[in-house]
Amino acid sequence: MNTIGRAKQALWTKSGLPHDHLGYVPDPRENLVVGVTPEMIKGDYDRGSGQEWVFKIRAIHSSAALAANAFGRWKSDPSRLQLAGISGFGPPKLEAQCPSGLRGTPPNLDVLLLSPTAIIGIESKLLEPLTPTLPKFTASYSRDRLPLCEDAWWSLLERVRQWPPSHLDAAQLIKHYLGLRKQFPNGKTILLLYLFWQPLNANKFAEYSRHAEDLAKFREVVQASQSVRFVAMDYMELWDAWETDKNMAPHAKNLKNRYCVEI
Repeated sequence: MNTIGRAKQALWTKSGLPHDHLGYVPDPRENLVVGVTPEMIKGDYDRGSGQEWVFKIRAIHSSAALAANAFGRWKSDPSRLQLAGISGFGPPKLEAQCPSGLRGTPPNLDVLLLSPTAIIGIESKLLEPLTPTLPKFTASYSRDRLPLCEDAWWSLLERVRQWPPSHLDAAQLIKHYLGLRKQFPNGKTILLLYLFWQPLNANKFAEYSRHAEDLAKFREVVQASQSVRFVAMDYMELWDAWETDKNMAPHAKNLKNRYCVEI
């Protein structure tokens, strides 16, 4: 069994949920952790462009379900949420579009958090880093059409055009940066947060090592950005931090009980 198969099987088993041979539960509500209800999140997915509620969120190994489970809880009480040292958020927006100004359908941010002083756009990954992705930019991604793009990010975009298939979807992250830059040019603190899942024994698998290498290359180039700060962490780091706060600790425990596995 390959690494993706092992990861799926471990997540299916840990969930304890009845599912079909592809890991899909019959009803999306069955895939939600305690504290997250369809009423909290379904409207966001209905407005999105990826059909997550209809299909993807039913998969136990779905990154959409992971994002919904992690952040949907704070829809009802966002005052309890703290992230990257920031609080005071409104309800999280799931599957939020953040257009860059170019034609075409922009990629959806898995989560968008807005506070009086800061914006955090979150890209969530579960099993996606195990499959190399070829970066793609259409011809419309030209310097003259993206006047707000900083030099560091444009330099990275030009380099990524030449990348072979990578375990980090760098093109998607760059597009998210461009969208955040376009939609929020008002001087607030802006973070692009890349959240990714790993099994507890990730160090045993070459795919996760290559993902870490690709991420390090990406982060090195954009650390000079003045407008959008790029932050990357795995979900375990996030949940460890949440467990230190009494308001967030019960939810963090629920998430660890569901998603922390060896493969």
